[in-house]
Amino acid sequence: MEAAEAYKNSVIADAEGQTSRFNSIYEEYRKAPEVTRGRMYLETIERVYGGMDKIIIDQSGDSSNVVPYLPLDQLQKRQDDGEAQ
Repeated sequence: MEAAEAYKNSVIADAEGQTSRFNSIYEEYRKAPEVTRGRMYLETIERVYGGMDKIIIDQSGDSSNVVPYLPLDQLQKRQDDGEAQ
């Protein structure tokens, strides 16, 4: 019975948190719809593509200009791993 009560409280707290977040986003949307839509789009793109490998292609016509994009945090991690060995 205690587990059910704990689950109920967890679900209620989660729902209240989601409601609060929605209300704050809606309030900002009412103030500036275009800005809020743009921000929400960028946040979604970041969430969707955030964990993917990225490749930069130079469109100057030379096919040898394909460069893998490596974020600085990964470069730092590689450098730290190399020093640890």
